[in-house]
Amino acid sequence: MTLADDIQLLSRVPLFDGFPEEQLRLLAFGSKRMFMRSGEALYLQDAVSDGGYVVVTGQVDLIVQSGQREIVLASYLANSLIGELALITANRRIATAVARGNCELVFIPRQLFRRMLEEYPELAERLQSRIMHSVQRMLSEMAKVQEKMAHIPDLSAKTDGDIESGQHEEG
Repeated sequence: MTLADDIQLLSRVPLFDGFPEEQLRLLAFGSKRMFMRSGEALYLQDAVSDGGYVVVTGQVDLIVQSGQREIVLASYLANSLIGELALITANRRIATAVARGNCELVFIPRQLFRRMLEEYPELAERLQSRIMHSVQRMLSEMAKVQEKMAHIPDLSAKTDGDIESGQHEEG
């Protein structure tokens, strides 16, 4: 793909909506294309973040393990940005990101993104409210998942004999 294609791709990402072409060009020029095969992990839960990922093609799921179950927190398709906060600050990943089918992604390093914000402070102001809204939405979604998980019995804690005899804990 050409630089112009990458600029067009980034312009479709909601967080970058309204960015002038000059800033999109800087991001596109400093970003890195990646290809993943189905089932490959982009990153693991609790890994320290170093930037964000734009999904070009395919699907990436954020998953966590709960006992023997895999819970999908979110699915990202084309033009989605994974790791908004990682563009601004180092943090630990809340889940493992796994490719569901072959995927193409664009990695945007935090260092590049922060340099762009320093060079264009008007963008930093615009992004502050977008990111704050996005974080609030993410926290709300995480609370919903946590509430649902609290109501699911942990089948891995029961023995085969308990399940076969119909015994269960009340709680």
